[in-house]
Amino acid sequence: MSMTLYELEWGLYPRRIGIYLAEKGITDIDRIAFELLAGWPPPELKQLSPLATVPILRTESGMLIRSSIAILEYLEERFPSSDMLGATPELRARTRELVAVIDEAALQFGIWCHKGSPAFAGREEQSREAATIAADAYYGRLRMLDTLASEAPSTFLAGDGVTIADCMAMATLQFAEKLYGVPLPEGCAVLRDWYDMFSQRPSAAAPSYPEPLLAAAQGLPKVCPPTLP
Repeated sequence: MSMTLYELEWGLYPRRIGIYLAEKGITDIDRIAFELLAGWPPPELKQLSPLATVPILRTESGMLIRSSIAILEYLEERFPSSDMLGATPELRARTRELVAVIDEAALQFGIWCHKGSPAFAGREEQSREAATIAADAYYGRLRMLDTLASEAPSTFLAGDGVTIADCMAMATLQFAEKLYGVPLPEGCAVLRDWYDMFSQRPSAAAPSYPEPLLAAAQGLPKVCPPTLP
């Protein structure tokens, strides 16, 4: 029995895994992509996850892993070469510090979208106040990420090689820019240079977003802007 990855190919959290698999060169995992416009959540997904969220990895033993970070670390242990966590305790700590900041940024971005974007109007309660607070928090986390990356300049965020931090950051920034039209905040020169560089990697080729969703989601900063650019 092979491993199976359940995903939404363009989704923020599934993209973390997709970019990682491409960077790692892992091809022997079955991948099942759900379709948003076919109705969400699909019945099969409800059986796999109480929250009906993706990604989900089913291991060979049948165990289900429903956290994207847990999936990334599990795959790192299963496929240790090439290393994408860090070869020393110090490097692993740095990667995990970056991962924590990026994950917080993704969480805040999700709140900004869910509470302030027309894409979610009519589907859940909207709150301009909550969305604005989350927008400021999202940009604050990105500025923190820029500061951390500036402390030890290197080709990638955590060092001279690609790590899971790069995969997670790329998934977040690309999702924000391409789907919602949210740019990087001002003053993040290091993060901007990294994003422009990593965007050219084959693993980061932008996915296709559903046209109806794209039409509703674009222009979030104009609909519900953060208080600081």
